[in-house]
Amino acid sequence: MHYVPVIAPISDMRVRAGEIVAAARRGPVIMIEKGSRPALVVISPERWDALMERLELLEDAVAVYQTRLNQAAGQSKVVPFDLAEYASEAPGE
Repeated sequence: MHYVPVIAPISDMRVRAGEIVAAARRGPVIMIEKGSRPALVVISPERWDALMERLELLEDAVAVYQTRLNQAAGQSKVVPFDLAEYASEAPGE
């Protein structure tokens, strides 16, 4: 999903906070400082959670592919372990 960000001067936070929060629920709001430099991006908590979840999935995928690459290049050792040993332990032990 692509959003066109709303751009607002950071000074607007004092007088238009409610509008900015409402806009952030629809998509990112880029707050700019004097000179048009981005100062911060305001997003909703739901969007933040979705971004963090996606980032975690992407990091996991990178780790899987890095492991596969290392194994293919002979740079990784597979260490066998007994799964039954871990399955027999009660939680919290």
